[in-house]
Amino acid sequence: MNLNIDNIYHLITICLALLFSMYLFFNKTKERLGNIFLGYFILDFALESFDVLLSKTSFYTEHPNFYLIIPAFAFLIYPSWFFYIKTTAFKDYKLRKVDLLHLIPFIAITIIFLFSYHLQPDEIKLEIRTNPYNTPLFVSFIYYLLRIQGIVYGIWSIKIVYRFKKIVNENYSNINDKNYKWILQLTIVFVYFILTALVYNIFKFGFKELYEEQNIHHHISSIITLIFLSWIVYKGMSQPYLFNGVDSNIKLLEEYLKEKKGEEKKSKSNEITTQDSALKDKIEEYVITNKIYTNSSITLFELANGLGMSSYELSLFLNKTLNKNFFDYINEFRIKNAMEILQNPDKKNLTILEILYEVGFNSKSSFNTAFKKFTKQTPTQYRENTLKSRS
Repeated sequence: MNLNIDNIYHLITICLALLFSMYLFFNKTKERLGNIFLGYFILDFALESFDVLLSKTSFYTEHPNFYLIIPAFAFLIYPSWFFYIKTTAFKDYKLRKVDLLHLIPFIAITIIFLFSYHLQPDEIKLEIRTNPYNTPLFVSFIYYLLRIQGIVYGIWSIKIVYRFKKIVNENYSNINDKNYKWILQLTIVFVYFILTALVYNIFKFGFKELYEEQNIHHHISSIITLIFLSWIVYKGMSQPYLFNGVDSNIKLLEEYLKEKKGEEKKSKSNEITTQDSALKDKIEEYVITNKIYTNSSITLFELANGLGMSSYELSLFLNKTLNKNFFDYINEFRIKNAMEILQNPDKKNLTILEILYEVGFNSKSSFNTAFKKFTKQTPTQYRENTLKSRS
């Protein structure tokens, strides 16, 4: 085996993936379950690179029974990623017996490999091993099936991220930008790998005559894979407690309304009734008097409890009557309070960071985003323009 660029890439991948996966497997933290799933996902990088390097030697020719064992374990990589996203997004998620159904593809493929390859005579195994351009139909089918599995799990992962964001908006007053970006970036890159792997295998098994011509694509993909792996290692080592999930038992408002089965159908009119107006004033008075918006971790449940309402009643009122989710509703009070501070000449020495913490934000980027959404200006611009107009 020559020590060319491709082989060096695989060796680096094996070392990085093995080291970080072992760290995740044996590092006992409260995120242990999620770490195990992420650890296997990363370990598969090492297994695939190891499989490629073995294929370039005479190992599989001399020991044909070991061939196609590692590819079978690839059917666990997408479920591992899916459950990592799930356990990361929902802090209290526990594995259930029904989750064992995700092992069915791996078990089915193992059985197919067993009867189609491992139980075959040695001469057939050798033929399959030594003629990569005459790939048996079952091998091509398996690789396509793996990519279809990836697409399915990619869609499910995106749905989890979408659900997480909606739960945060409806029930929490703050979201750490780093938390959300971490899970979103991982999901986006995950989908990228699914699609590039699909394209790669279409060329490999569908257009064999062009297979040799796509080496550039392979090298670019390898570099990006290595960068992605290094990024995960850096994030995991520098910020081991990066993410705090939300409660998985929280139902979305739309799910709550479906369960009600239209028992109390709301009028199509958007007009706020006298009763609605009174409730609106009651909520605003409670929020302002108690300054609950200054609590960066205030939740819908805590506000509803203080008002003597159920969380679903409050969520329904905010979303259907005021057309605001809880996240935006609380942030509006924070922004108004921040505007008052920024307008005050006596507080012009306060930094933007001090102000955002004072009014209940926990992130400068989320404060700037919310402030600009409400005022069409950045906090600094607003302060300068306001103080200038008063001078």
